[in-house]
Amino acid sequence: MPDHVANPPNVFVVDDDKQFLDSLVVLLQTLEFHVRGFNSPSSFLNYYRAEMPGCLVLDVRMPRQNGLQMYEQLIREGKRLPVIFITAHADVSTAVAAMKSGASEFLEKPFDRETLLKRVRKALELDAESRLKNARYAAISKRIELLNERERETLVLIQGGESNKSMATRLFLTERAVEMRRSTIMKKLQVRSVAELLELVTTHRILTEQRHSTDDRRSELG
Repeated sequence: MPDHVANPPNVFVVDDDKQFLDSLVVLLQTLEFHVRGFNSPSSFLNYYRAEMPGCLVLDVRMPRQNGLQMYEQLIREGKRLPVIFITAHADVSTAVAAMKSGASEFLEKPFDRETLLKRVRKALELDAESRLKNARYAAISKRIELLNERERETLVLIQGGESNKSMATRLFLTERAVEMRRSTIMKKLQVRSVAELLELVTTHRILTEQRHSTDDRRSELG
């Protein structure tokens, strides 16, 4: 069974105002979303696992731990969800802090049904795209990890456009040995041509850079 069927995305709502929380949960359910409500940051943090898809609708003003602090903790724990911050006390500094921490949207109470619907749909789409990208990265990394040190060295030369003859000279091998090594690399990486090989390693490099960029932003919050 596909992951999106076995584990459908949820809209996680965190707000200490029980009346508002209950009404928002009912509204989102009426809009046909899978919804889970939490009346405190700690209850959500204890429940949530990184493999759970969805988005977060999060109140900013809460006692003990406010919404920004909760989301920053979530990021430090290696868990990331698109978040829609909501508050009845919006101001410029809060909005800026929310967007820097990774908010996909910032809504001030009261907000209308259609606006909420659009923002939640957008957040769920962002989460689905992110998870698809992460799954692709993991699949490519798993293949690349199969390469030994000599094959990785050869792969770098292939990426540089080196011919078999040139690689044979640089690696102190026969051209036949280079051809065999190239064949092994392509088999391990499950590609049928040099063009596919280059596309795969380029994709892996780009995804790696994007992940490092995200990690850098997370470390700034730590």
